[in-house]
Amino acid sequence: MTHDEVRSLLDAYIDDELELTTGAAVEAHLRGCNQCSAWLAERRALVGQLHVAALRYPVPGELSARIGATLRSQDRRLKIQPQWFGAIAAGLIVAIGGFLLGQFWPRAPDLRSELVTASVRAMLGPHAIDVLSSDHHTVKPWLSSQLPFSPPVPELAQQGDALLGARVDYLGSTRVAALVYQHGHHQINVYVWPRGAVAMAPSHNSAIDGYHLTATQAGEFTAVMVSDLAVGELAAFRDRWQADASAAMDAGGH
Repeated sequence: MTHDEVRSLLDAYIDDELELTTGAAVEAHLRGCNQCSAWLAERRALVGQLHVAALRYPVPGELSARIGATLRSQDRRLKIQPQWFGAIAAGLIVAIGGFLLGQFWPRAPDLRSELVTASVRAMLGPHAIDVLSSDHHTVKPWLSSQLPFSPPVPELAQQGDALLGARVDYLGSTRVAALVYQHGHHQINVYVWPRGAVAMAPSHNSAIDGYHLTATQAGEFTAVMVSDLAVGELAAFRDRWQADASAAMDAGGH
């Protein structure tokens, strides 16, 4: 597949709209093309910024007035039969109740979007890594000193996954550990927190704006991996991470 062919497919690749074979060909090109990889990173960063921004536009006053005048004119021409009054009143009660419930009932946060946004924000800013080390004997104590828990920190270097370091991040108001790994040309953010601290069911095939997410459990911890790796590669990393983390905790947490 030529450079120009891949470039024309990158938008569809970000939106996960390509067939499996075409997507694999694009990924193979990206591993050897710095120009396309840089363009893809910039586009994903832009998408992440748009998700963070609150883009809302008010209805122009003139348009609002015209809509109101049209509705009032139609109301005057409408002949309402007496037997309809009960149904209309019931409908109004349901509509008003639904509106008030939507305004005041707490809405569950979209944790997957939060995780992708946190990953993009970290890559764009100076907060990608707080403790820079490939040694879990350095990273784990640092995280333990910053958090009310001590997360597992697999190194995975022998499996081709380089531990770069870690940072403390937030999901809502909850502080979580964020481990950063390098797999080939791709970074993987692994968010770790104690079970129950943040509710999120494991999902093996989530995708948002070209980023894939997968979750697992290791001992008393939940871990969610976020990366632009292909689904199969990220699932394989998840299994390696989970096996190493579980083995370390079974051996005493070292």
